[in-house]
Amino acid sequence: MPAIYVLDVPEFRALVQGSKEPGRHRVTNLGNGYYRVEADDELVFNRKELGFKPAVWYGAFTGGLDGKIVQFDRDTVRIVA
Repeated sequence: MPAIYVLDVPEFRALVQGSKEPGRHRVTNLGNGYYRVEADDELVFNRKELGFKPAVWYGAFTGGLDGKIVQFDRDTVRIVA
Protein backbone atom coordinates (compact mmCIF):
# COMPACT_ATOMS: atom_id res chain seq x y z
CA MET A 1 0.00 0.00 0.00
CA PRO A 2 1.73 3.21 -1.14
CA ALA A 3 1.67 6.22 1.18
CA ILE A 4 3.17 9.68 1.40
CA TYR A 5 3.65 11.87 4.44
CA VAL A 6 2.70 15.52 3.97
CA LEU A 7 3.80 18.29 6.30
CA ASP A 8 0.81 20.13 7.78
CA VAL A 9 1.54 23.61 6.43
CA PRO A 10 -0.65 25.94 4.34
CA GLU A 11 1.53 25.50 1.23
CA PHE A 12 0.69 21.78 1.02
CA ARG A 13 -2.95 21.97 2.11
CA ALA A 14 -4.27 21.52 -1.46
CA LEU A 15 -2.52 18.15 -1.65
CA VAL A 16 -4.28 16.94 1.50
CA GLN A 17 -7.67 18.43 0.58
CA GLY A 18 -7.54 17.10 -2.98
CA SER A 19 -6.75 13.63 -1.65
CA LYS A 20 -9.87 13.69 0.53
CA GLU A 21 -12.20 13.98 -2.48
CA PRO A 22 -14.47 10.92 -2.82
CA GLY A 23 -12.83 8.13 -4.79
CA ARG A 24 -9.32 9.57 -4.43
CA HIS A 25 -7.06 8.56 -1.53
CA ARG A 26 -7.34 7.98 2.21
CA VAL A 27 -6.03 10.74 4.46
CA THR A 28 -5.06 10.35 8.11
CA ASN A 29 -4.02 13.22 10.37
CA LEU A 30 -1.12 11.71 12.30
CA GLY A 31 -1.30 14.45 14.92
CA ASN A 32 2.42 15.19 14.83
CA GLY A 33 2.38 17.87 12.15
CA TYR A 34 1.97 15.39 9.27
CA TYR A 35 -0.78 13.77 7.25
CA ARG A 36 -0.52 10.31 5.71
CA VAL A 37 -2.08 9.95 2.26
CA GLU A 38 -2.46 6.35 1.09
CA ALA A 39 -4.17 4.17 -1.51
CA ASP A 40 -4.58 0.47 -2.19
CA ASP A 41 -2.87 0.44 -5.58
CA GLU A 42 -1.24 3.74 -6.56
CA LEU A 43 -1.12 7.40 -5.64
CA VAL A 44 -1.35 9.88 -8.51
CA PHE A 45 -1.03 13.65 -8.16
CA ASN A 46 -1.18 16.37 -10.80
CA ARG A 47 0.55 19.69 -10.18
CA LYS A 48 -1.87 21.81 -12.20
CA GLU A 49 -4.93 20.23 -10.54
CA LEU A 50 -3.46 21.13 -7.16
CA GLY A 51 -2.58 24.65 -8.26
CA PHE A 52 1.04 24.23 -7.18
CA LYS A 53 3.87 26.33 -8.56
CA PRO A 54 6.97 24.22 -9.38
CA ALA A 55 8.87 25.07 -6.16
CA VAL A 56 5.94 23.96 -3.97
CA TRP A 57 5.38 20.90 -6.17
CA TYR A 58 8.92 19.61 -5.73
CA GLY A 59 8.85 20.29 -1.98
CA ALA A 60 5.49 18.63 -1.32
CA PHE A 61 6.91 15.10 -1.35
CA THR A 62 9.81 15.63 1.06
CA GLY A 63 7.93 14.30 4.11
CA GLY A 64 8.73 10.71 3.16
CA LEU A 65 6.93 7.84 1.49
CA ASP A 66 6.21 4.14 1.57
CA GLY A 67 6.41 2.67 -1.93
CA LYS A 68 8.24 3.36 -5.15
CA ILE A 69 8.12 6.48 -7.29
CA VAL A 70 7.48 5.37 -10.89
CA GLN A 71 6.88 8.84 -12.32
CA PHE A 72 8.01 12.23 -11.04
CA ASP A 73 8.06 15.02 -13.57
CA ARG A 74 6.99 18.63 -13.81
CA ASP A 75 3.27 17.79 -13.73
CA THR A 76 2.67 14.25 -12.44
CA VAL A 77 3.76 12.05 -9.55
CA ARG A 78 2.84 8.34 -9.42
CA ILE A 79 3.76 6.14 -6.47
CA VAL A 80 3.09 2.39 -6.28
CA ALA A 81 3.53 -0.24 -3.58
